[in-house]
Amino acid sequence: MKGPMVHGCYDADTLRNLKEIGIRQFGFDLRGRSPNLIPYHQLKEFLKDMTGEKIHLIFGNDKPSTVLSFLNLLSDFKSQISLEFRDVQLSSSYESLNVPYYWYFNPQGNWKEIFQGPNLKGVILPLEHQDIYQSDKYFWETIERRNLDVYIHAVNFKEALKLQKDPNLQVSLDLNREIEIGFRRVDQNRLRREILEIF
Repeated sequence: MKGPMVHGCYDADTLRNLKEIGIRQFGFDLRGRSPNLIPYHQLKEFLKDMTGEKIHLIFGNDKPSTVLSFLNLLSDFKSQISLEFRDVQLSSSYESLNVPYYWYFNPQGNWKEIFQGPNLKGVILPLEHQDIYQSDKYFWETIERRNLDVYIHAVNFKEALKLQKDPNLQVSLDLNREIEIGFRRVDQNRLRREILEIF
């Protein structure tokens, strides 16, 4: 597997730990109701120390003005940032922002329309929906024709352990409460052990 993208980092110790074991792709959650919500000031501090990393900012059901406001506040880091949408909107809603974005596949969304968006850079494919997209010929033909990035996504470490060790596979993984020892307190030893076991 290629180096994974880890979504949901919200504290400095976790970020430092992940960087030490070689993680270079991060998704920071800006959804208001997410348990992994990262405060703006913390995100900005993180980004100051990240030069070669690939960064996703995760949004869901936010107004375009809210997304654009974050992008304006973080304009110094624009070259590193891609948006990631974890919702079901019309393609025109994503495209109206006129910036590169990734879409987290949801079977309730109109993926055929979204896959045609000129600013779509890639898709995050949750393992839980693989029975829907895995054998769809048109789905994969569209991805190949558009040359879209593809990440296979695990929502937790248990699910990630099921992934095949394919050197060409791009994987993303959510941090969640399974890795915490208290409210928003990550078990750093377990995190390191689990990441190294999977990847």
